[in-house]
Amino acid sequence: MKNFTILVLFLLIFSACENFDDPIPEGSVLEAPMLYSKLVSSDKVELTWLSNQFCAGFCPTTVPATYYEIWTKSLSNSTNYKLAETPAGETTFLVEGLEPGVRQEFFVIAKRADVSNKTNRVMVVPDELPAPNIIFEKDGFDYITHPQISPDGQTIAYSVSVAGATVNPQQIFLFDITNKASSLVLENGAFPSWSASGANLAFVRIDENSSAVKEYTVASDNVKEHARDSFRSYFPVFGAAHSTMLYFLDSLGEGESGIVEFEVTKDTSNMIREEEILGNAPIHLAGMDYSAEDNILAYSLAFPKETSLGFSYDIVGVDPGSPSALSNLEVSDWNDSNPSFSRENSDILAFVSDRSGIPQVWIKNLSSGQLIQVTDFQESEWINTGIVGLSWSGEKLYANTQNSEGNTKLVEINVSALLGD
Repeated sequence: MKNFTILVLFLLIFSACENFDDPIPEGSVLEAPMLYSKLVSSDKVELTWLSNQFCAGFCPTTVPATYYEIWTKSLSNSTNYKLAETPAGETTFLVEGLEPGVRQEFFVIAKRADVSNKTNRVMVVPDELPAPNIIFEKDGFDYITHPQISPDGQTIAYSVSVAGATVNPQQIFLFDITNKASSLVLENGAFPSWSASGANLAFVRIDENSSAVKEYTVASDNVKEHARDSFRSYFPVFGAAHSTMLYFLDSLGEGESGIVEFEVTKDTSNMIREEEILGNAPIHLAGMDYSAEDNILAYSLAFPKETSLGFSYDIVGVDPGSPSALSNLEVSDWNDSNPSFSRENSDILAFVSDRSGIPQVWIKNLSSGQLIQVTDFQESEWINTGIVGLSWSGEKLYANTQNSEGNTKLVEINVSALLGD
């Protein structure tokens, strides 16, 4: 009996130390950090977690954790393993000995007294990443938006959001890569997209109470209107054999929203697939692209999820000939957006994802499921998913980035080494 009493007292004392040492003051809450990753080398990644408090109205006092646990996910199953612990105030951890080209997942648990808060998960694929090559840049908050490289790889179509403009805020330019010169071709236009031949551009003209899907012929400088609506149109692309144009029509909360197919020869349009728009999603449609080889339209929408925001963006695909069937091209709890098919291999899909902690360019092999991390922008330079455009020329990717000084850059990334054979 005496031994049993001593054992009970020992357990009570141990439990009290575990659960109530360094207690959280009344009215305060434990920090809920966000986790970010940085590729240090092909076999090392630095994890950093920061506590950024976002709340509407009254914010309770946040207290730091007593210690942190760093966890990783098994490469072969769903089991999680604890890698290490760090004390209060130590919010970085270097993971070493990783296998290049193999994806890894991590998360951190902040602990204090009997309370635990888990960070977001991050995924990385450590490798020797290619250095982006700057093609051109804009300063003064005149943002490069939605750039697209031509099929012959010689010209970049892009729109510019002019800082402070109230009339015709977007203009479309063509940049000649050889001559390194831009020319203004459309005073009012957004979301430029090339035809397969490179002779034409689809774009959207946005007016005060309407938008119009139009086609610009490069050689003749001619513009033809195909469809006009009182709602907002986004991301027009040429369909099969230039006989159709596909675009997203956003009702802005009134009526239908979804994918519209315009038949050029018949001069008729039809909404082939309705899509529900989540009211709390900041971007209604986050990019769209068409693969003529597979006759599939890829686009990114917000879907309800059990995430901190209640949703995340998935990349889905639809065959315009049978639009009722939806295929999942990249679905996760992360935000995956801005799809772009390789013109040489439609199994290769580039996209933007925040799975590493902040938006980066990724590639997915749709046949094998292999994921490749392409960029690791940090701190002063990043990808803005609201204005980014991804496009291919051979094994080179083109995208635009933004920095803290208000400048945007158009960069070229040679991904041949990452794609291998």
